[in-house]
Amino acid sequence: MPLLLARLGRPSAPLAAALLLACTGGAAAPSPRRIEFQLKQSPTKALGSLKGRRLRNSHMCMLVNYDNVQYHLEIEVGTPCDPNSPTQKFQVVPDTGSSDLWVPATNCTRCKEKATKFQIDRSCTSRQLGDRITFRYGDGTLAAGGSFLDSVKIGDLKVKNQFLIQVDKMESNTHMKSDGILGLAHHYVSDRGSRGRTFMSTLYEEHPDLPHMFSFYLTGNTDDPSKLIFGDPNLPLHSKESQFRYGKAFYMSHTDLWLTSVWSIGWSGTGVEVSFPNMDTLGSPALIDSGSSLIVLAPNIYDHLLEDLKWRFTGCHELKEQQILTCDCPPANDLSRVPTLVINIVDSEDKQFSLCMSPDEYILESMDSTNGRSTCVPALQRGSETQPVPLIFGMTFMRSFYTNFDIENHRIGFARSNMSPLGADSKCSIDAQPFLRRTIWVVSIVMAILSAIFACHVLLTPKGACCFGCRGMWPGRATYGREATGLSSGSRPGLL
Repeated sequence: MPLLLARLGRPSAPLAAALLLACTGGAAAPSPRRIEFQLKQSPTKALGSLKGRRLRNSHMCMLVNYDNVQYHLEIEVGTPCDPNSPTQKFQVVPDTGSSDLWVPATNCTRCKEKATKFQIDRSCTSRQLGDRITFRYGDGTLAAGGSFLDSVKIGDLKVKNQFLIQVDKMESNTHMKSDGILGLAHHYVSDRGSRGRTFMSTLYEEHPDLPHMFSFYLTGNTDDPSKLIFGDPNLPLHSKESQFRYGKAFYMSHTDLWLTSVWSIGWSGTGVEVSFPNMDTLGSPALIDSGSSLIVLAPNIYDHLLEDLKWRFTGCHELKEQQILTCDCPPANDLSRVPTLVINIVDSEDKQFSLCMSPDEYILESMDSTNGRSTCVPALQRGSETQPVPLIFGMTFMRSFYTNFDIENHRIGFARSNMSPLGADSKCSIDAQPFLRRTIWVVSIVMAILSAIFACHVLLTPKGACCFGCRGMWPGRATYGREATGLSSGSRPGLL
């Protein structure tokens, strides 16, 4: 099932500096336990002037970060028939939300302007399969093309006989900056007959000693390196926490997508929350998606959460095309009035643990192209009713948490990134004073029950069982005649 690609390009956002990617095989051993793709920020002009010690047994690769909304990985496809010819290189999105690996064909229509096109006749290791593949992403992007087998190289990591698609037709409204997409989903859920192995299947089949997992460590536009790591994660280096906390694996057995279970999402200290009790202990499926830029929410969830957020800002207006909210930044960028985003995950034992994102992490600063002023953009995007799951957590979320994708156990783990402003094992709650709020809730329920009992008593008690202003009480009936009051006919009773 395809993912929802990010549709946000920051208004007038300049292209961020290119980053260099080091593919590290760890210690010089016959069977490495970890292959790291390490990013380092480089000068914008002279990429070759990057200073710093190169890691042993590493190979420098290119990765471009477009202003923190898309990450691109450079891959090489095929083997040149002419030894003097350059290899064919492509910028692709490493995407946990889809399965296919595709690059543009020479006759691709509506591909990205100036995209690199794959020339299959230049590769001596390519073999066309003849099957035509059509696939659609959650944002409506449709692509189609012919399938083929060829070698794929990412730094020092190389796989042979990889199944690829050379796309020759595309219908898209996205602001995609890459040439193609490297799908990192763990298998195909449908149409198995016309598709070969996913990249993840090929990788671990041809490198059996490599642990069947990979991790994303994203830092944004900083001097600190970001990494995509195949094999064992390196928690002490990348996280403030000593272990991953894994979400429930139930939904992973029903789809090829990387899904976890979410019990609720809301704002800290406000009582504003969207929960999924109708899902019982399974929680709602949530896609962890490196191919999306933002946190994409189903319309009803987005509307409920944004209603409580936007009053905390001024000058807010919606960007209809991108389906996001942009507001004036508060004076001195003071976000103290903005609550923490709380995401409650369900684990394998049906217990909950919370993942907190501070305002500094989910409020993006942008530049308004009309007036040149700085604006604040909550990294929440209004999705569609047809998106594959109600919740999609993109790169904004993954920059807060070192994220582990465990293929063997079909689960996703989270550990607080060492780049996050929050501390290890940060506690957060939807309620500012949960005990007080719970007490008030219990008292209100008791009062409601007592009120209902009293109302029933008034309605069901026989008429006149208690007559205010009468001289006596008669159980079972009331008499208002002259015998009871002693008033003559036509006289007007007064209050006694």
